[in-house]
Amino acid sequence: MEAGRQRLKIGLILYVLLLGISILPLLTGNTALIAYFWSFLQMLALVMSLNFITGFTGYVNFGHIAYYGIGAYTVAYLTTTTRVDPYFFVPVAAITSAAVAYLIGRPILKIRGPYFAITTLGLGEAVRVIIVNIPAFNYSEGLPIAAYFTYNVTSSYIAMYMTVAALFILTLYLKRTRFGYMLESIREDEDVAESMGINTAKAKLAAYVLSSACAGVIGGLTAITHVYAHPGFFSITLNVSVLASLLMGGGGTLLGPLVGAGLFFFISDALLIRFPYLHLVIFGTVVMAVTLAMPRGLSHLIYRYPKISRKIADV
Repeated sequence: MEAGRQRLKIGLILYVLLLGISILPLLTGNTALIAYFWSFLQMLALVMSLNFITGFTGYVNFGHIAYYGIGAYTVAYLTTTTRVDPYFFVPVAAITSAAVAYLIGRPILKIRGPYFAITTLGLGEAVRVIIVNIPAFNYSEGLPIAAYFTYNVTSSYIAMYMTVAALFILTLYLKRTRFGYMLESIREDEDVAESMGINTAKAKLAAYVLSSACAGVIGGLTAITHVYAHPGFFSITLNVSVLASLLMGGGGTLLGPLVGAGLFFFISDALLIRFPYLHLVIFGTVVMAVTLAMPRGLSHLIYRYPKISRKIADV
């Protein structure tokens, strides 16, 4: 119990530091710096949202990006049809993504293990193909929304910043509630969890819907920042990047998404600049090595060394 409290304290300290540092770009007024840190916060938010299903339950979800794209198109479509400020439609994006996730999640969450991962692999592409064939969504050209509101870089940054803060609070809440313990028991052994009286089907579906709703919010905010929703929102590359970040940092933890997203974002960016033609090969090798050597993620390194853990927790 004491170790658990110490882990939570470490996560709290590091997230508070992150949220404090993330305010600095706004104070500089440097648009390029704000855009760069916004991209990091977006990656972190996506990893934190995926953590609710993949991290807590162990169900590897390659279809997370589908709900991110649905959120983006929901905001863009409602903005172009009503000409109302797009921020009003971000909650609608969450509801739409959650509703779709509920309908899809009911059948596919009956599948376990690698079969679930394979089933979700084509989900983003399937949604993309449907959307690009609907006239209301302007086919493959997407929906530009720049003409319907005045874009403000500060508002965009603050919105993503607040989303990260909300996801942090939600993760902290899950780690300390019965529902969170139910999800973790599913990850450890689903059959045993069922034998203990846990309704695993409802718990998994709730986690899946929650994760997807958060992805919808992030997609909606991204569409506002890009002033454009397009089929690229359903990129499997982004989904793999988010999943790799979570696995590298450590799923089902408070600290894992921060460690994984931070390392993935900044190291991959540095490798891209230094090795423009080999960065994917190099970083892919690093991710594979870390995953094989430390299946519980890099965040557990802090917990394994008492001296480091104690120094951080005593701050």
